[in-house]
Order: sequence, then C-alpha cells, then structure tokens
Amino acid sequence: MITECIRYRVPEARAAAFEEACRRAAVALQVSPLCRTYDLERCEEDPESYLLRITWTSTEDGHGGFREREEFRDVVAEVEGQASGVAEARTYRPVAIVPSLYDWAGGAEAFEALFTAFYDRVAEDPVLAPVFAGMNPAHPRHVAAWLGEVLGGPKVYSERHGGHPHMVSRHVGRALTEQQRRAWVSLLLDTADQVGLPGDAEFRSAFAGYLEWGTRMALMFSQPGVDAAVPEPMPGWGWGEVRPWPR
Repeated sequence: MITECIRYRVPEARAAAFEEACRRAAVALQVSPLCRTYDLERCEEDPESYLLRITWTSTEDGHGGFREREEFRDVVAEVEGQASGVAEARTYRPVAIVPSLYDWAGGAEAFEALFTAFYDRVAEDPVLAPVFAGMNPAHPRHVAAWLGEVLGGPKVYSERHGGHPHMVSRHVGRALTEQQRRAWVSLLLDTADQVGLPGDAEFRSAFAGYLEWGTRMALMFSQPGVDAAVPEPMPGWGWGEVRPWPR
C-alpha cells in the first residue's frame, strides 16, 4: 500500500465549500476498490492549509495521483476548483512500527490451530454442519491462509488460492441465511477462546469487526441474482480502520 498526501491552499472564504466538495469526493473514493482509507485535515496554525491523505491498495493503483484517474476527474475538479492551488503532492510507503493483527495473534500456526479446532466443532453443530457437508479436508488450512492474509500476514491466499475473486465464488448461489452467519461468527469466537487467541480488547474488537464485516459480505454474495463479478482486491484489516459505507 502507499499513501498519497496532497496539501491544498484554500482561501478562508471558500473553506466551507472546499470541505463540502471533499465530502462528495469521499463517496467516489469509498466505492473505489483501489482506495483503502482517506482523511482530510486542516492546519491549526495555518487554517488555509489542508492535507488530504489517501491510502491506495498498491503502488501501481496510486501511481500518477488520483487527480489523473478518469473515475475521479469530475469530483477532483470540484475540489480543486475551491482551492487556490496544490502546495504539495507526494506519496509515502508505510513503515511497520506496530505489529499486524496477524503477528499479534501468533501467525500462521495460531490461525491453523484456530480453524482446525473450529471445523471440528462445525461438524457437530446442527446449524452449520449441513452447510459444510462434504467439505474438502484442506478447507480449514485455506481459510486460515485467507484470514491470515486479511489481517496482515503473507499473501498466501492470493498467490496460491485465487485471492478475493475465488473466495467470493465459493459463496455464490449458496443462499446462506442470517442464522447460519451468526452461528459461524459465534462459534469461531468461542473457538478463539478455546485455542488461546489473544483476549485483549483491542485485538478482539478488530478481530470480531472483521468477522462481522466479512460474513455479511459472504451472506450478500451468496444470495440469488447477486452479481459476484467484483474487481475488489483482497481485504486488508487493521486496528480499527473500517469506514462507513455511503448511504
């Protein structure tokens, strides 16, 4: 991932219009599969200076700046129409100084232990057992690779198992129910306690947050008539960075 930082000069008289234009631009950023996060900040010492930060999925996706991308041109023109100029535009690559959720949990060994124990319990669960009848014996290991990559681990699922499109395809047409989704999340959280995943509030809130988000996406893609041909990259989940979906 890379972060693009753009510093705008905005006259005081156009500050409110500039901020409103940025809110409208945020909708386009939020629905783009290329954008992970976005933030707008106003300088306290120099109120005519604003900093827009956008995190892109990769260097290639962010290359050239979002102002040059066709899908953003109209909203960017509106934003920059309220500014008196762009004082700076640079890109930054993150330097890991905080452990990922994957490392915090204990890495590949911890996730494989989690899903081995989980699917043993699934076989005895009256709600979930029918969903996973005839399951491939390698399924627990594949799901462990998926979750590990999502939470910041190696890109094993992308490189060996087809990435996000493959995971979506595994749910298409299955018509999962909310009862099944809730049972899956509840049993996995119980199993996390059983195998000794970290129990601190920060990790568990982020972990549970992804399970809720991911299973609701799976539920959606499993319904009849849903177009599952989405260009989304692999999800990436950190310490409390989820954003609201535009309504």
